[in-house]
Amino acid sequence: MKLSVIIIDDSPLQLLISSKLIRQNKHLNLIGAYTNPMLGLMAVNGLDVDILLLDVEMPEIDGFALKSQITKPVEVIMNSTKPSFELRAYSVGAIDFINKPLKAERLHSSIAKVMKEEKFMGNQEKAFSAVAS
Repeated sequence: MKLSVIIIDDSPLQLLISSKLIRQNKHLNLIGAYTNPMLGLMAVNGLDVDILLLDVEMPEIDGFALKSQITKPVEVIMNSTKPSFELRAYSVGAIDFINKPLKAERLHSSIAKVMKEEKFMGNQEKAFSAVAS
């Protein structure tokens, strides 16, 4: 089973890089990529999303305020060019924080952290047992 991912980042270039990296990960299914944070928020709250890759600095609303408006359980990985946001990202409940520019190895380690979460472990075991059968 693949984990569903949405990306919210106001930078079209960062959105393109993030989308490419997510598509390269066999455990992930990119279901949405948004430069408009409010449209992204509506998608997160309206769809079945496992992971949100969320930019911190955006013009309309910052990632911290946006995260507080998420109404469904979703694992949030926050990212920014400013490492000083890392502690705050964890304090608002992000599972991880990545400094930009995103790199494949770092994103994959964040995804591995999400997959170790108890709620996803059962899905992994089912996927691995189906492959083994």
